Amino acid sequence: MSSKDGAANNVGIVSTIPERCKRCYTCVRDCPAKAIKVEGGQARVMPERCIACGNCVKVCAQQAKLIQEDTDRVFSMLSSGEKVFACLAPSFPAAFDGFSPGQLVAAVRRLGFAGIWEVAFGAELVSRAYAKLFESARPSGRRLIATPCPAITAFVEMHMPELGGCLAPIVSPMVATARAIRRRHGPDVRTVFIGPCVAKKNELKDPALEGELDAAITFAELMRMFQRAGISPPSLPDEDPDGPSAWLGKAFAISGGLLKNAGLSADILANDVLVAEGKDRILAVLDALVERQSAASFFDLLFCEGCINGPKMPGRLSLFARKEKLVEFIRRRMESVSPEQAGQDLKEFEDLDLSRKFLRKPVKLRMPAEEEIASALKTMKKFRFEDQLNCGACGYQTCREKAVAVCQGLAEASMCLPYLVEELEQACRNLEASHRELAATQDRLIQTERLASMGQLSAGIAHEINNPLGTILLYSHMLIKQIRDDEAKKSDLMTIASEAKRCKDIVRGLLDFARQSRISKSPTEVRGVLDEVAKIVETKAGVAGVRVRMEVEDGMPQVLLDGAQIRQALVNLVDNAIDACAAKRGEVLVSARMSRGGGALEIRVSDNGTGIPKKHLSKLFTPFFTTKEMGKGTGLGLAIVYGIVKMHSGDISVESEEGRGTTFILSLPAGDSALSGAVPGPPPRAGAIRSSGDKGGRGDG
Repeated sequence: MSSKDGAANNVGIVSTIPERCKRCYTCVRDCPAKAIKVEGGQARVMPERCIACGNCVKVCAQQAKLIQEDTDRVFSMLSSGEKVFACLAPSFPAAFDGFSPGQLVAAVRRLGFAGIWEVAFGAELVSRAYAKLFESARPSGRRLIATPCPAITAFVEMHMPELGGCLAPIVSPMVATARAIRRRHGPDVRTVFIGPCVAKKNELKDPALEGELDAAITFAELMRMFQRAGISPPSLPDEDPDGPSAWLGKAFAISGGLLKNAGLSADILANDVLVAEGKDRILAVLDALVERQSAASFFDLLFCEGCINGPKMPGRLSLFARKEKLVEFIRRRMESVSPEQAGQDLKEFEDLDLSRKFLRKPVKLRMPAEEEIASALKTMKKFRFEDQLNCGACGYQTCREKAVAVCQGLAEASMCLPYLVEELEQACRNLEASHRELAATQDRLIQTERLASMGQLSAGIAHEINNPLGTILLYSHMLIKQIRDDEAKKSDLMTIASEAKRCKDIVRGLLDFARQSRISKSPTEVRGVLDEVAKIVETKAGVAGVRVRMEVEDGMPQVLLDGAQIRQALVNLVDNAIDACAAKRGEVLVSARMSRGGGALEIRVSDNGTGIPKKHLSKLFTPFFTTKEMGKGTGLGLAIVYGIVKMHSGDISVESEEGRGTTFILSLPAGDSALSGAVPGPPPRAGAIRSSGDKGGRGDG
């Protein structure tokens, strides 16, 4: 394992580097074997299902897939003194664009390999075997799947074992080359495959091919070996491979190369031979083969678009550029190698055993019941068929397929992009609501601190001022009675008395404000409280020419309240409303009703007076804030109302529009003595102030 790649999370041929996996699920989408299991958002490769096709390696933009590294093992073999032969894949002439194929051969030889053989020669050997097999199978109608691609054979053995009998019992060109090397150089030599294919590493682990090769490395691993050994291929002269000469075998790296070598027809008008490449086409062909929907008898299948597009093919050349490069190399080699020489080399190995057996290794997944699938769909918030968008963002083609994977333990509900978006939107809504609640709480805290400080101040000074004021009033009235003829002095004394009385009213307000934290709740008839308020304000309303109405909904239950304090709060609000309506002899409406769930009492005090300017709304409940004329208001009325409501664990809010009126809304918890069967609900947001319109114009007392 290369240290620069980090640690993987399992020991399979292909594994995932967790810190690089970014929840894109592209590997899930491109895995034909369903060998990707998502756990905690991480796409983990399941070795027991993986066919090492390398699709996940090719599509992972984050390079989060790690290939089993065998360079240390190869270095160990090279330093052991044993003869080690390199088997170069047919695609090697198109693998590197920084140096020539001959320089690559020279660099490989510098690593210490005893010989370098082209796997293209093994391809020519197996091509002859395929030609014979196809001719013998044609009369019987036997269907054959070509087996040069180890990913295809592994997929059939593990995931479609019912097609195991269709696999052509012929080794891959890699194994054929290794057998030819041992035929010529003895059974004790070691062999190493070098190419772009990840599945070759998996082929070495096949029990039916045990001991055929000793290691398989990719071109990327080969370059790392060059770096460790200090070898620079561009600086070396061209050299030729060892071993028999290959004629057309290099064409094996191109789609349809097997047919070209075997002399089989790939005519599009012929139905007996079918060539397919790429995951989606391969799966469709194999499904058709199972369902007997194809008339073909020979299937040349590759998971890659030819080996020149293998998952570990280095460089940035396009598929077409690689193909042109390889074809040009093949033409040059054909000019330098005579057909007679190629035929003589093949004759040496014409009796080489190229047969093999295949094992059935089924890893079928359990198909969940419909109830399980429906339940999984619900966890993804797919409650109706219309909710199944089949967007494919999770890596599965349909929402149902994804739900099946969830039931099989391969996927997570959170992989669904629409689900995640909906969850994110809900989280944003919750965060926004939390932010609003936090802002409201901060406002309430500021207001509470103001009230607390004012309460402490009020309690400290009210009693100290009250006694001197009483003395001033007493002596002022005594002097007024004594002075009978001097109207000027009498007027001055009356002014002193009037101002002293106003001071006494302020002190009384301060005392009320200081006492508001002490409430005594008891079952209270709301209608009775409103009737008392009506009697208290009756005189003032009559003088101002303002009509005051009280409305209580039928069936209003008793509510746990401090009746006296609620009465005081309502009197303050109605007094302010009368003042606001006096200029146009308007109307004040006090209404009481239970909330929809029965958990709160809502009292509204509405008027059609002058309204409150918008700029004053945030200051309404601040002690000593008033817009009334000097001498007509203390600025404590609404602060006292606010404190009374808060001591009842309630809320108060305001709706106002200048010129059209104002409504104060009190929401008070109903308590256990409310209407039987009522379900308590959360109280409205505390301290909210709402304004309809941009203008306002009423002060408070």
